[in-house]
Amino acid sequence: MTTSVSDLSFIQQVLTRYGMSTYVAFGNFGNLLAIATFCQREQRKNPCLLYLLSMTICNLICLDVGIIPMIFALDHVDISTQSIIYCKLQFYIRHAFFQMMRTYKVLVCMDRYAISSTSVHIRSLNTCKMAIYLIITSALFWLLVVIVFSYARTILNGSCNIKNGTYLMIYTIYYMISAGLFPPLLILFFNTLLIRNLKGLRSRIQPIRDNAENKQSNNMLRKRDRDLMKMIFVEVMIYVMSTMPFSIYLIYKIITDSFAKSLEQQQIESFINYITQSFIMYLNTAMPFYIYILTSSSFRRECKRVLFKFYALIMRKQLRNLHNNSDRAMTIHN
Repeated sequence: MTTSVSDLSFIQQVLTRYGMSTYVAFGNFGNLLAIATFCQREQRKNPCLLYLLSMTICNLICLDVGIIPMIFALDHVDISTQSIIYCKLQFYIRHAFFQMMRTYKVLVCMDRYAISSTSVHIRSLNTCKMAIYLIITSALFWLLVVIVFSYARTILNGSCNIKNGTYLMIYTIYYMISAGLFPPLLILFFNTLLIRNLKGLRSRIQPIRDNAENKQSNNMLRKRDRDLMKMIFVEVMIYVMSTMPFSIYLIYKIITDSFAKSLEQQQIESFINYITQSFIMYLNTAMPFYIYILTSSSFRRECKRVLFKFYALIMRKQLRNLHNNSDRAMTIHN
């Protein structure tokens, strides 16, 4: 038993020190580059990209607030188990921005459906004004809702968690509905409607004559269909895979919480909780940039443009400094 417990503890430390620190580094790089891309003036005119920008900011905050303290605690004191204020505040920030990210993911899909609709009323949802309104409203909503569950957390037996059985059951039901059930279903719903609209659009523009313009339109539409299907598959699968394991674990914990458990069982459950709640789930905040890079040629082009701008800015600054140093040297010589 002692060997089993120590092995799990060692594996957890290795995964945190090397695994999580690696994808935190790559995740921060990707999120910052995605934010720089979405912040470009021409990008901010697109409501869909406003949602993606908001979602990326949430990813960055969740990634750093959730994982960096865990890595720090490997060689230092875990502040979340020493300060009740920090315990509540860290959960509040992390969970609120996780919920915002999930909401913005749904809104992105809704926006894609709206722009493809033939209904004028539905297409009116695809505006920057509406996007800003929904982004701010969603943020305020979750910042208020999460206060309840943040207040319920406390420090007991060296961990920051919800110890009250009633609050824990309410949180479990709330989490399964708000994170494990509604977002995937809504994403699938809006993407299904979008696919239907795209098929309708393709059928309406079928060429009567096989001229060059019609060929180009059909080729563009088929490419858009393929890119869309890849994005739907990757986005939904990663979200479900990174969220559902923790929902299942919460159900198991509620069912077995009153059972007598050995130390080995408790350690195994603690390790499963770590894998599902921390290691797997946070991958969802580190991977979107790389999903966009792999599935969207337009995003790759915009990233290259941003990198070229940064490179040109750095080179201009170096040339300016070199020119100033040269002028200074000539003044001293004279």
